[in-house]
Amino acid sequence: MPDTNAAAPPDPARPDNAQLRLLILVLGACGFASTFTMRIVDPLVPTLAEAYGRTIVEVAAMATGFSFSYAIGQPFLGPIADSVGKLRTISVCLGLLTLLSVLAAFSRSFEMLTLVRAATGIAAGGVIPIAMAAIGDRAPMAERQIMLGRFLVLMIVGQMAGAACSGLIAEYVGWRGVFIGAGGIAALAALLVVLVLKPRPDARRAPLSFRGAIANYAAVFANPRTKLLYGLVIIEGSLIFGMPPYVAAILQERSGIGPSLAGLVIAGTGVGGIIYGILTRVLVERLGPARMAVTGGALMATGYALFSLPFLPWWSAMGFFVLNGFGFFLMHGTFQAQATELAPTARGSAVALFACVLFLGHAIGPVAMGAALHLLGSTGAILLFACGIGLLGFMTPRIMPLGLRR
Repeated sequence: MPDTNAAAPPDPARPDNAQLRLLILVLGACGFASTFTMRIVDPLVPTLAEAYGRTIVEVAAMATGFSFSYAIGQPFLGPIADSVGKLRTISVCLGLLTLLSVLAAFSRSFEMLTLVRAATGIAAGGVIPIAMAAIGDRAPMAERQIMLGRFLVLMIVGQMAGAACSGLIAEYVGWRGVFIGAGGIAALAALLVVLVLKPRPDARRAPLSFRGAIANYAAVFANPRTKLLYGLVIIEGSLIFGMPPYVAAILQERSGIGPSLAGLVIAGTGVGGIIYGILTRVLVERLGPARMAVTGGALMATGYALFSLPFLPWWSAMGFFVLNGFGFFLMHGTFQAQATELAPTARGSAVALFACVLFLGHAIGPVAMGAALHLLGSTGAILLFACGIGLLGFMTPRIMPLGLRR
């Protein structure tokens, strides 16, 4: 008679905790490389404006080009990852990121730099969303938001380092050295993926085809929550990412500080994200997704409102951006976990579309902030965005119920 109390043999297709930790570390390094490249221009906006004889608004618009390219590449990258493999897609995109970063360093004209940064946006878009989908493939839903939180810690360190280091490197080495450094980091991350990670032995991949891509997206939109989630995310991206390209210019106008100190202020967002990543398990268990979204919106609104006050010393903005970063990841971490479960059979496509709408918002944000700055001045524009993000957090669980606790 069989022993019904005997432990079931481990499932060879499901990675154990050690394998998951290794996966998070390596994919986190990939996320680090991608976000490092993404954020390096923000502290350099005044520097590049002077180097190329352009206005602040023209250089800030480069962030829109990067984000728009990141967004439009997603509908293609998602099906590619689902068909050829997520790890292979990530490694190829990191290789392209290396090449394009070096090309940016040697750009002889502003037009060339803008074009290269737009292409870099497409390559960067094949890293973080695909890494999130790979984590979704391997981590059970009960643990997924926690695993994603740990991945975010390393990704956010890259964002923070990109903002902080680019200003420092620009002051002491020159802005071209910033792009060369970013290319080296991307090359190391690509090497890690190739040498350390292996594809899932049980993975089933349909051949890449237009019909297959359409079928994947049909599966994503068959979920009634999809449109609600994507609508919330594009608004979130617009309100959050409209600010960073103008921070250095605002601080320079207020206090006369250079790109290195402005980079430290912007890096405060990453510090807030690290705090979130460390506390993810506690936050998910104690607050739950709905309260996390509301609290995140309130904290971001508070951080922006405080930053809008021009009479405060420049260094106080670092604390405001830490608060803003913590609030952002409270809200956005919840959205990310929801995105990984929209279509389990087409997870790469679902997360790619999630990134697409986020970065469409990312592209819209600087344009909207530029118009608001022109019409309302820095204090009025920042307060307007603060009200918008606070309202978004308040309305999110009412628009798309998330549950109190997972």
